[in-house]
Amino acid sequence: MENKLPMLQNSRKNRGLFPFGAALLLIIAGLLGCLAIYSSRAFGDAPMFFAVRQLLWLFPGIAIFLIGAAIPFRFYRKAAFALLLISLAALTAVLFRGTAINGMRGWFDLGFFSFQPSEFAKPLFLLYLCVCCGREKSESAGVWFKMISAGMLMTGLVMAEPDYGGGVMFFMIFLLIAVLNGAKPHYWLIAGGIMLTGTIIFLLRNDYALMRIIGFLNPESESAWHIRQFQYTMAHGGWIGSDWGNALWSGSFLPFPHTDSLFASIVESTGFTGGVLVIGGFLTTGAGFCSLAWKVRGENNDRRFFIFGAGAMYLIQALIHISVNCVLIPPTGVTLPILSYGGSSLLAVLLTYGMAFSAARQEDSETLKSVPQKASAERRIDPAESLRR
Repeated sequence: MENKLPMLQNSRKNRGLFPFGAALLLIIAGLLGCLAIYSSRAFGDAPMFFAVRQLLWLFPGIAIFLIGAAIPFRFYRKAAFALLLISLAALTAVLFRGTAINGMRGWFDLGFFSFQPSEFAKPLFLLYLCVCCGREKSESAGVWFKMISAGMLMTGLVMAEPDYGGGVMFFMIFLLIAVLNGAKPHYWLIAGGIMLTGTIIFLLRNDYALMRIIGFLNPESESAWHIRQFQYTMAHGGWIGSDWGNALWSGSFLPFPHTDSLFASIVESTGFTGGVLVIGGFLTTGAGFCSLAWKVRGENNDRRFFIFGAGAMYLIQALIHISVNCVLIPPTGVTLPILSYGGSSLLAVLLTYGMAFSAARQEDSETLKSVPQKASAERRIDPAESLRR
């Protein structure tokens, strides 16, 4: 019986190696994203082009999700620092050798695929922060210095592309893990001061960003043209929408309807009801990762931090995208996870979720701690002592 117990535990662990149920849900979400992309471009040239390209990246992305979930989390833990260095190198190289799209030098043109390193740097940055402070709840200056140094480098490199929305996402990842690790108040002031300084420098160097803020504050100005298109598009959707493929306003007037403005396009097609369902879907996903993180037990907190951070990171990104489209905050250029067009974004999200499911799986070392010790204690009973009884 004692020999069978570890085998039973290993079989349970192996059954959770590939989370096929989660993969099926991600496939459904990805297909809905392709449908939304098609609807947003239905009145433009080659309406199927972006939807088909997104579909072609969906199934390799699911394979990446399953492979990422199958790799033991101890591998990610050991490779965290090396992966961070690779991310920093890629973000630096793209500033000099990258391809500019829509005024932002953030892609490597590989011919058949434009690779955006900042998207893949998000989960690797999150991983490094979780490993830094996951072993114990430490508020030491050394741990804080590692976290804020990595955060400043990643945020600064992305903002230099220039991509302020992407920089905000890296700063939010840093804040999220700092909260989980119990950062002291004066550390918050330092981080906030650095980000505020970086924001001012970004606005002074990039006139378009300043014009976006002016347009947000003064909707009647010429700078508010994009904001007005958000409003007209969503108003055209009404309560139940104009049906898929009939999103006239988003297909004709809304800038970047398949990426930065996708939520407004979805609302035009499905109405207020569809918008609420999209928001509810992202909230449910975030709650699911929170519940998954709560169930994880072990001496090392980096697994729990990463699971919670993976769900919260893309929930925050989705809420920023939705807030921009609802004209609650100035435009930032942040996409809607899984649903918006973009191969790099889709693959990076699926990789992150795969790593999170890997973190949720029980580690071999924890299995050894919880079972054999107890069994071996029973085997050490002195036979003479049992005869006396």
